[in-house]
Amino acid sequence: MKNNVLRALSVAIVFPLVSGLLWAHHSNAVIDKDNATTVTGTVTKLVFANPHPAFYFDADVKGSQGNVVNWFAISGGGVLALRKVGWTNKTLKPGDRILVQGHQIKDGRPLMGSRRLYRCSGEEVQLSYDESSEYMTRVIWEPIDPERVREMCAKGTLEGTIKPKL
Repeated sequence: MKNNVLRALSVAIVFPLVSGLLWAHHSNAVIDKDNATTVTGTVTKLVFANPHPAFYFDADVKGSQGNVVNWFAISGGGVLALRKVGWTNKTLKPGDRILVQGHQIKDGRPLMGSRRLYRCSGEEVQLSYDESSEYMTRVIWEPIDPERVREMCAKGTLEGTIKPKL
């Protein structure tokens, strides 16, 4: 009886400590969650795998050296969460023209956590975020009108707080 009580007490103490560690990899300390970044470009690759699907795309606007900048964006929740909102491994294909809104990482590399994703036709591609959550952002993400998406894609957009390493 005494051993069972000690085991239950041990689990009750240790489990909350360990479970906190399991969430630690979801820190958003590296992203600039106070500023929005909008980039248009052409998809080069979709990696539809856990822990978070991601996609690569060439930005329409060239970097400071005149070179094409290949961006990397995390696309939302895990594979199961994205499947629930309709994603498959064919949702984004090389050659697709897209507009991505999100948060660039603080050190200036062309990496971002995406918050909204659009095809250049104007169609929004659903991500699996809870829109009301401030965990990943302090920016209010309003949907972009399809006509405005098409305009931004046509002119090649790179706007917001873009870090200087481009």
